[in-house]
Amino acid sequence: MGNDKFRVLFVDDEADVLDSLKRAFRLDYQIFTANSGAEGIALLKTEKFDLIISDQRMPDITGDAVLKFAMQEQPEAIRILLTGYSDMESLVRCVNEAGIYKYITKPWEPENLRLTVVRALESLTLGRQLAIASAHLKDAYLDAVTMLSVACEGKDEDTGSHVRRVQHYTEVLALEMGLAPDAAEHMGLMSILHDLGKMYIPDAILKKPGKLDAAEWEIMQRHAEFGVKILGDNPFYEVAREIAGCHHENVDGSGYPKGLKGDEIPLSARIAKIADVFDALTSRRPYKEPWTVEQAFEWMDGQSGSQLDEKVMQGFHRIHARGEVDGIMQRFQTAAIEIQPDTRT
Repeated sequence: MGNDKFRVLFVDDEADVLDSLKRAFRLDYQIFTANSGAEGIALLKTEKFDLIISDQRMPDITGDAVLKFAMQEQPEAIRILLTGYSDMESLVRCVNEAGIYKYITKPWEPENLRLTVVRALESLTLGRQLAIASAHLKDAYLDAVTMLSVACEGKDEDTGSHVRRVQHYTEVLALEMGLAPDAAEHMGLMSILHDLGKMYIPDAILKKPGKLDAAEWEIMQRHAEFGVKILGDNPFYEVAREIAGCHHENVDGSGYPKGLKGDEIPLSARIAKIADVFDALTSRRPYKEPWTVEQAFEWMDGQSGSQLDEKVMQGFHRIHARGEVDGIMQRFQTAAIEIQPDTRT
């Protein structure tokens, strides 16, 4: 097995205890030992471990401090404290501050210690397997959502890149506007579904190279309500419904479908609208060539306070100044060439 073995660190200031532990586990695991708290911390800085077992009473640095450092340095690793019955105050502190998996009182029963180590590493393995499965499920879900969005956008070859750019613009802009990372990531993912309602719109309208007539425009506008209808009432898609239903609302009340104003429009929709408008302007469409980034910002600044939320637009400028907008554009390959602007978005 060699390098495939679990890596286990024992920390104890008694040499005979370390020798005993090493003999008991060396056949099944890759064993490291430290004969002081300081040496244990030094190893934690340079080596990765799956399991750390530390004695509490050591003359330099106590076990609870070692395991607290381990939690900060290697949070995935399992942590176990060896302690005496008289160390209950330290044990409580270790549970609260070091997030230990378990404690074992000294002197320990060898079989009890062995089973504790086995169960701890089984728990670690299961956690890693679940994390991998969750990541695969998340990737599959993202692929499915993206494919659905591509299908509903009239099968434009660039739609997959468009929705992914909108996703990432929305996420970084949501972070800039103060949302927590998990909420911002979720908002970005839900923004992929912003034009889901276009599934109900005929291709002849979606792909029309010229401007839409009044009847066609009336049909096109209904994609917002169609998107909300498709997304149903599952609470998980609440943000998606906000974005799909409101990303064509304008802060001055001139948008559709409901003519909402200002903060009546959900923040998620105000953020996704800016992401969507920017990408529409800087992307090639059947009715237009792509604008440059500078042209897009100039036009959008002119709409700040009327179509677009002024504070969110200011946030978009800040993430652009940090290079995040250009980074997303480069990652998903959008073109930007100097042309005369066409104001249709």
